[in-house]
Amino acid sequence: MSHRVKLINQPSSFTVHANETILEAAIRAGVALNYGCSNGTCGLCLTRMVSGQVEEIKSREFAVSEAHKLQGYVLTCVSSPRQDCEIEAINIEQPADIPEQTIEVKVRKLEQLSREVHRLVVQTPRTKRLRFLAGQYVKLELEAYGSCALSIASCPCEDRLIEFHMRSSSADTVPQAIVNTLHIGDHMLLQGPHGGFVLQEQLLRPITLFAFDIGFAAIKSLLEHITAQEQDVNIRLIWMACSEGGLYLHNLCRAWTDALDGFAYTGIILQQSPQELIAQPQQSCQMVETHLAAAMASEHDLSSHDIYVCAPAPVVDVFAKICAGKNYNHERFFVEPVRGSYDLSCMVMDD
Repeated sequence: MSHRVKLINQPSSFTVHANETILEAAIRAGVALNYGCSNGTCGLCLTRMVSGQVEEIKSREFAVSEAHKLQGYVLTCVSSPRQDCEIEAINIEQPADIPEQTIEVKVRKLEQLSREVHRLVVQTPRTKRLRFLAGQYVKLELEAYGSCALSIASCPCEDRLIEFHMRSSSADTVPQAIVNTLHIGDHMLLQGPHGGFVLQEQLLRPITLFAFDIGFAAIKSLLEHITAQEQDVNIRLIWMACSEGGLYLHNLCRAWTDALDGFAYTGIILQQSPQELIAQPQQSCQMVETHLAAAMASEHDLSSHDIYVCAPAPVVDVFAKICAGKNYNHERFFVEPVRGSYDLSCMVMDD
């Protein structure tokens, strides 16, 4: 049986399903409560119950004091409601509310998605889960090779697993070292989160998402966070790349089209031969504009849309020009640079 949990003095509320903890349900619903471990070890999720009853459905190591018990405090990471409840907690909505963390993570998966793009999945310790908002990035540090910034490609709802996308054929030494030297079970340092490219919580507005190449990582994080909240919202995703390998999760996007109501996806490949680039270098921006204009042809008024873009600056400029012609609200146009190297070989542009 499901129950509702409401945060007092805040508009946030969410549903907790049977055999689900309050914290698990909050993360799934996009309500960012305070926590550290998610398994009853650290005590950071200690929260006061204002009304309702809960039961502990998981074991815990942290000892809740008798004084806290008398005041109604519970650990949300091990407690599940037995009826509708109200809790005294703060919904963390801004990146500045989340402290910077340094965590030693373990490699769980290293998968080649296309000729040059790899997916890296790491896992945090059970006692120290990474707190972040969808769309943020972290720095990964590999001893003897330095560090690199990569957007998180997964949702905060993915428990201790964190996903990244990276190009390994670039001059970036860290992605190359990760692909060439790391094995499952190896460790590296994660530091973050960073960045303010996060969802504006008024999700009833239509949403337009635009990614270029591995900029899809940040957009994927946003999209998975949106869909986890189970709200009815129209979403348009446009993903552009210089080659087929740059749309390395194209089939996933097509699957979303079939599975999600109100979701539309367009993949764009801008492949040009070296001969074409040499002969007509001035047409790069025109080519981008032509493809994007076609992808956005069915949208006539973007004034009510939230628009999220993760792309190189020249491509952002072209997309912004198209959106401006459709009456977009520039205050609802959110931009993030692509973290890591990307393939811009099909275009001749000034960076």
